Amino acid sequence: MSASLHGRLPSLQCFVTRPPSPALAAYVQRFWWLEGDGSQVYDEQMLHPDGGSGLIFNFADPLRFDGTPRGRRALIAGPQIASTRLQLVGQVKMMGVRFLPGMGAAVFGIGLDELTGLQDADWPRLALAHLIDQLAELERDAQQALVERALLGRLGALQARRTPVQQLLEQIATNQGRARLADLLQTVPLGQRQLERLFRYQVGLTPKQFSRIQRVALVRNQLRAGQPLLDTAMVCGYSDQAHFIHDFKTVVGMTPGQYRARAKVAER
Repeated sequence: MSASLHGRLPSLQCFVTRPPSPALAAYVQRFWWLEGDGSQVYDEQMLHPDGGSGLIFNFADPLRFDGTPRGRRALIAGPQIASTRLQLVGQVKMMGVRFLPGMGAAVFGIGLDELTGLQDADWPRLALAHLIDQLAELERDAQQALVERALLGRLGALQARRTPVQQLLEQIATNQGRARLADLLQTVPLGQRQLERLFRYQVGLTPKQFSRIQRVALVRNQLRAGQPLLDTAMVCGYSDQAHFIHDFKTVVGMTPGQYRARAKVAER
């Protein structure tokens, strides 16, 4: 949940984030906590994809994603290619950890292409759900310390390496999804088909999907800043309006115009 489970959670009064320790900085974006009375404070939240993955520990009432209740107390948020709607109802008390794109596979020890969407954290081979009872009794500092120890234990002696997948991830992110994938693939010292297989294993998305959500994130930032639709399309590298609208609607579930109108209402 960087500022969301999948990208950017709107600013919430009781939403707190903290950075990881240096030992986990190569793997973890941040830790987060969310607490309050959902029936009094929150409305539906749009959770946008960012290519990362995460863990959610829920200590209170069930969560609802796209209208579906999730009663499990520990969940894995796998990579997603489209935005999700989160409804917070009743008592809300959660903790989570968000992994950098491409790093969840190292932590989980399995390919993220097996973890698309939300999964129970008692997934075979993970053994993470047992932490929930311990975490429920601790304060935030102690919660983070416990989860960090568990993650470091799973990582063992594994150290972050600049693999071909990481090279491609960095190039896509640096260009915010605007660079031609065909050109980027030519700069990575690995065959295209093998690279795409490794990318899907480590990231849980294809290079095209990751590139699309990076570019749509740039579009959302431009629209929230009040940029006109035509200017936004050009700045974000779209030469075709139909392609611009199709990409945005595929990820966010609404047109750029609808999103901008929603953002204006939210600012009032």
